[in-house]
Amino acid sequence: MSAILRVGVIGLGFFGARHAAIHAAHPSARLVGICDRDPEALRAVGSRTGARCFADFHELLALPDLDAVSICLPDRQHEAAAVAAARAGKAILLEKPLAHDTAAAKRIVAAVEAAGVRLMVGHILRFDPRYVQLFHASAPERLGTPIHLRAKRNSTRATARRLGAASSILFYMGVHDVDAMQWLARSRITRVYAQKCQTLGTGNEDVLYAVVNFENGAIGSIDYSWAWPDGLMNGFRSAMEVVGTRSAAYVDTSDQGFYVVGQDGTSGGDTHLWPEINGRIVGDLADELDHFIQATLSGRPYLQHHQEALDAVPVLDALAESARSGQPVDVIR
Repeated sequence: MSAILRVGVIGLGFFGARHAAIHAAHPSARLVGICDRDPEALRAVGSRTGARCFADFHELLALPDLDAVSICLPDRQHEAAAVAAARAGKAILLEKPLAHDTAAAKRIVAAVEAAGVRLMVGHILRFDPRYVQLFHASAPERLGTPIHLRAKRNSTRATARRLGAASSILFYMGVHDVDAMQWLARSRITRVYAQKCQTLGTGNEDVLYAVVNFENGAIGSIDYSWAWPDGLMNGFRSAMEVVGTRSAAYVDTSDQGFYVVGQDGTSGGDTHLWPEINGRIVGDLADELDHFIQATLSGRPYLQHHQEALDAVPVLDALAESARSGQPVDVIR
């Protein structure tokens, strides 16, 4: 492979537009093509980046000068694009979650492995300095044996309305913490018991609470809500804690460290995920894409193997089934 990774982006929504901007500005990448069925999104991103525009991802994947793609479609559309990219021989950066259910996720992995191409799933917390430090603080020699973990992730009802039935609180938000909890605990979740509430009529669950059990004997709790009013500072807040026999550690992202105070109240801004600073996107997302570009060019392993990313999806399926049935559910892998 050359010293420049020639990349395309499929799906130009909230994340896809940012992927395109980061790839276009990266010194070791060249954005050769973008794809979306929305002609306005295609024109807008195309005019900013100069990339060739396609309405059909098969045409983008057929480009002879394309090495890799970022797939940033809604999770229920991941399978068709990822399988096609694998068969076309392209390295794939797939926005989380891997897929909308375990069966589809396994088909994507099978296609990738059959084609001998590389797949990285965009679990952004693996690139957040706060969570990475939490991972190191949770090492067995420091934490001891894990006793319990707690994950909290809250967003606004505007997010739920925007997504509608295209995703769910589990697959859009929950995958972050399911993956992170298994990563931090060094152990897989085996059993879940969840409850949910739907009141606001956004097309999604408003809230989901769950208790989860790990293979190593630890117990965890999950608190997901996107029922918060749209005035929630920064539009989200999250926290994670790990308690062990020797020590404990936690992350709380409700304070981003930046505030604007006006007559109508106090607001904040993103200082970690994908802030635009001095004309370019920096932070966790930029670091994630930089890792994908550099590791793909060099051939070194991605930080997370795709089989580990796959491990989160059966937990999400079990959580959804438990919330539907009101009964504890074993995770089937």
